Amino acid sequence: MDLKGAQEAFLAVLQQIPQAETRKAFLAWVDDTFIRGVPPPTLMVCPPPCPPQQLVPGCTLDHNSGDAKLRKIADDLREIMPLNAILPTEQITFPSVGENADCDPSHTLHVDAFLYDEDMVDELCDTGELARNYCVDCSSHNTQPITYISHSASRERLAYIFRALLPPIPEDTILLDIGSRLGAVLFGAHVYSKCQRIVGVEINQDLCQVQQTIINKYQFQDRIQVVAGDIQEQGEVVRAADIIVLNNVFEFFMPPNIQARIWAFLRANTKKGCLLVTIPALEDSLQYVECGFRLQEWVREVPPHDPNITAPFDFQSETSEVKLYQVI
Repeated sequence: MDLKGAQEAFLAVLQQIPQAETRKAFLAWVDDTFIRGVPPPTLMVCPPPCPPQQLVPGCTLDHNSGDAKLRKIADDLREIMPLNAILPTEQITFPSVGENADCDPSHTLHVDAFLYDEDMVDELCDTGELARNYCVDCSSHNTQPITYISHSASRERLAYIFRALLPPIPEDTILLDIGSRLGAVLFGAHVYSKCQRIVGVEINQDLCQVQQTIINKYQFQDRIQVVAGDIQEQGEVVRAADIIVLNNVFEFFMPPNIQARIWAFLRANTKKGCLLVTIPALEDSLQYVECGFRLQEWVREVPPHDPNITAPFDFQSETSEVKLYQVI
């Protein structure tokens, strides 16, 4: 069979898979198995000297393997979590001020970005498991789009944070994720960096157990630790942390007065030189919170370390809300 015939046969197989999610999973399997994976033994035999393996610019084999591992972790978490990825023991507080004050519970859905990419969301809408619009006044035509929110970073966003935003992370770095929820940031740090101590602090005990299930399955115990509790009771790890990740961490989970108290705690306990990865920008998070300090006296914004890295993801849609700061 020549190349043209092989291409036509491959497309014929794809046409037999109408479901977008199944088609995407099949292509990911082809990518992992035949493009990025280890080639069959017969293809590994070559006379010395063997030429060095060519890598995609901006990527490494470890990163490619990490991408596949995060996809598999997301598959596992979808089996554990409900569709909206919110557990009955969680308390969600919808903001009354700020950019997200219009997120009314009656027309706002949580769709976890780590678990569901855009293609999966489209398929869930097509099958009726998710709705795209809501009725404004109970008539059949006067509708508005439903607002989707996510409390986790997408896999693309994780790749951007660890490949492009942050500088290379030394092994002795302590990375702290405040409000680690499903563990997406922890798992991203494990597969994309050499950081030897990765700590997640999560106040919800059930979410801690979900994270521990994945940690045990993938044998991440060597570098990841999940602590159940209030971050204000974890001053020691906050003071030791070299990198702190705050991903939509307080706004939907506590009223502004408690947010203010925690921000003041972080201001008092983060060490000089510590890097803060925040989503959204700190200016947005603190705009409606009376913290008792000026942001400019605490941190300075730092540009991305390597903004030109793009493969294998298109980072454009994942960069606007992600900010990097350094404690001064």
